[in-house]
Amino acid sequence: MSKPQKTPVKAAQRLDLLSRFAHWLDRRSRSARILIAALAALALTAVIVLILFNSFFRIRPADLDVTLANALLLGTAIFGLALYWLGWRLLVGFDFGESPLRVGRAGALYVLLSALIGVAALIWSLLSLAEALSAP
Repeated sequence: MSKPQKTPVKAAQRLDLLSRFAHWLDRRSRSARILIAALAALALTAVIVLILFNSFFRIRPADLDVTLANALLLGTAIFGLALYWLGWRLLVGFDFGESPLRVGRAGALYVLLSALIGVAALIWSLLSLAEALSAP
């Protein structure tokens, strides 16, 4: 009779990249996770503002409706607060229960997508700036 094969501890601890990132986020302090949630919401809101800003540059000043512009900016601010609430919910939680929230894959995905969108917006902004500076 042979001995049952034990799975190596290292193989059992292997997690996919998203789960490892979620575990890394979970080990951060509460204030660090609050800051990460704020930065993620700020990055996503900045992308929306950049898109609005780009569309306003295509409109002549005489054709710009100030009421519509204010409504769009107010809507963007409300959307930014909603994104911050979502980040707070995924990364920090509300601590109503006995144990604190454990950051899961959804929180890690939220942070990664926010960072990816923020970097893409930064590249887009730099390319637009280079195009504007090179125009005659």
